[in-house]
Amino acid sequence: MKRGSLGAVVAAATGLAMVCGMARAGDASDYYPRRTWDSFAGGQMNTSLLVFRDLNRNGLYDLGDRPMSRVAVELDRPNAGTIMRLTNAGGFANFRMSVLHRDFEVVDPGHYAFRVVPPPAYSVTTGNAAQESDYVVSPGSPGDMIAKTTTHPVGLAADLTISGAVAARARVSLTGPDGVGIAAKVGPEGGFSAAVAPGEWLVDFSAAGATERRHVVVGAAPVVLSTFSDKGGPAEAPLPQEHVVGFDDLMTSPGVFEVPSGYGGLDWYNLVAMHQRFTDGPGYVNTTMSGEFIAYNSSGHPAQVFSDKAFDFTGAYFGAGWDDAEGETLILKAWRGGEPAYEDRLTLSANGLVYFAADYRRITRLEIRTQHYWQAAIDDFAYRTGP
Repeated sequence: MKRGSLGAVVAAATGLAMVCGMARAGDASDYYPRRTWDSFAGGQMNTSLLVFRDLNRNGLYDLGDRPMSRVAVELDRPNAGTIMRLTNAGGFANFRMSVLHRDFEVVDPGHYAFRVVPPPAYSVTTGNAAQESDYVVSPGSPGDMIAKTTTHPVGLAADLTISGAVAARARVSLTGPDGVGIAAKVGPEGGFSAAVAPGEWLVDFSAAGATERRHVVVGAAPVVLSTFSDKGGPAEAPLPQEHVVGFDDLMTSPGVFEVPSGYGGLDWYNLVAMHQRFTDGPGYVNTTMSGEFIAYNSSGHPAQVFSDKAFDFTGAYFGAGWDDAEGETLILKAWRGGEPAYEDRLTLSANGLVYFAADYRRITRLEIRTQHYWQAAIDDFAYRTGP
């Protein structure tokens, strides 16, 4: 065969389409078929509801609000009972919809009702925990069915409290931003908790002749105060330079990064920073307050923050990273040199965060430990340093 003949055969072959073993020339209708819109597609799509953390508590899904993971959403279905799904890391509870896939959650036309069930100590701010819609068959759509009305985002906010532990027979009073004072009831074990509103509060302690006053700013999360001692408040004045680290400036990609010594002027041990959605743990999403990154104690083992120069630990947001760690106990201990100075315990949840207002003065080492070695999520670590 001549060289030119071989080229002609190859060129001719590229214009042929093989159909049932026979070669023929293809045209546009073969390669760009139009969909038949009046037939069932046999596919699927999600019908979803978004739950978000209403950080400014205004009842609107707006800038600054964040998705909330691990929230129970019920779907009541015609003739099929009620089914529940938890929201994912994006805040969506997804229910699969298809006319032909009969093992999915939404398969029949009719009237459907959604209901959001908030976690304990959370309330709906948007007034739409229950929503309803009619679903109709729609051949050719991705799931061959559509909702006549779609759901609106549901906002949740934590019930705000100031709580803590005091010495036996101590008295606790709080003065709110409106100037009105309330007395907190102290339990037999020294614990107290008072419902509060956002804003700046004054908390006064008194016991055995000792007194202490703390200024507390309540924002989007409940506040837990460090333990009040009947020896009175700290004798040391607060250090002058305030800092807050959110771990976002450590990373540029959604990975995992050991927090290095020198970050923020402090030394760190066994603390890891990562993107909030790098794992499936809902507590990492629910504890993030600033940016997209968060820290945790690596492998659930104790972590430390320390410095040769004394610093004040002001506080931080804490939560349980994983849903299996619901109710885990966080243990915080601090030292001045080799001498113990502070110790506190608080309960963690994967559903939401608490702000621990530490007010630890002139410490050189802070230990962050969980009782059962689960990971504690940490954001906006606040502290003060000297000149």
